[in-house]
Amino acid sequence: MKLSKLIVVAAFALVLSVTSIACNRAGSSPTATLKAYFEALQKKDAAALKKTLSKGTLEMFEKFAKLKSPPQTLDEALQTGLANMTNAGSDKMPDTRNEKIDGERATLEAKNEKTNSWETVIFVKEDGDWKIAFDEMLRGGSNTGTSSGNSTGNANK
Repeated sequence: MKLSKLIVVAAFALVLSVTSIACNRAGSSPTATLKAYFEALQKKDAAALKKTLSKGTLEMFEKFAKLKSPPQTLDEALQTGLANMTNAGSDKMPDTRNEKIDGERATLEAKNEKTNSWETVIFVKEDGDWKIAFDEMLRGGSNTGTSSGNSTGNANK
């Protein structure tokens, strides 16, 4: 994987801080996982953030951390990313729509407020909980393109 692709995925992960439906526990649905992810970003809580990310995503971020000069630990890389998110992010959670579960995989569309487009987030079920799979998004594991305009799905606020 090229370093530039890893950087794009890391930036995408930080910009995608989205969700809006409150659920009983993180990981119980893709939407709940995205909510927990957003909350972890807001709190700059690397341990909580790691609980929302798939094993493959964590491995990808760890490789990215080792490529930095000087090399970083996974937590340091996440803290750096969290700091960047705090400077560039919004306190408002964007809308989500069209959660689709297919066995051990799921997708959820999240609105990118900067581009006013919908972006597909991929999830995998690991150890009984839904995890965000940014690594699969990079590999093209699903249609991760964007669309603009109005949805006939459930936009949540």
